[in-house]
Amino acid sequence: MEQLEFHDPTTRSTWRQCSPGIDELILNEDKATGRKTLLQRWQPGATNPASSPFVHTFIEEIYIVEGDLTDKTLRQTFDKGMYAYRNPGMEHGPWSSERGCLMFVTCAAVDSTSTNLAAWVGSVLVESWVSE
Repeated sequence: MEQLEFHDPTTRSTWRQCSPGIDELILNEDKATGRKTLLQRWQPGATNPASSPFVHTFIEEIYIVEGDLTDKTLRQTFDKGMYAYRNPGMEHGPWSSERGCLMFVTCAAVDSTSTNLAAWVGSVLVESWVSE
């Protein structure tokens, strides 16, 4: 990952829509390893299109900076200040947000040869949820 001192991340990247009501801003990424750090912003009432729980093949860490996020399978809502660490293969979701939320997210490949994180970020995120 590129070493960066404090800066306005919107000078290097722009918010882009992943799904209606869900946007992300890539803060840093290493295309060789697939490692990413990003902000994800959900508008009030946003929901992802998945109809059942899904899994990733990478490590994912999420910190809810503000708002709420509901796991529709567990029927459990997580609020500001809550944190998740998911190993590859951990089922979770699908998700919705009543009040909207802002999350700080990191994704890391299990080994240096894995570059499958793109399957989670951006429009591919939506495609992978829809195909499950």
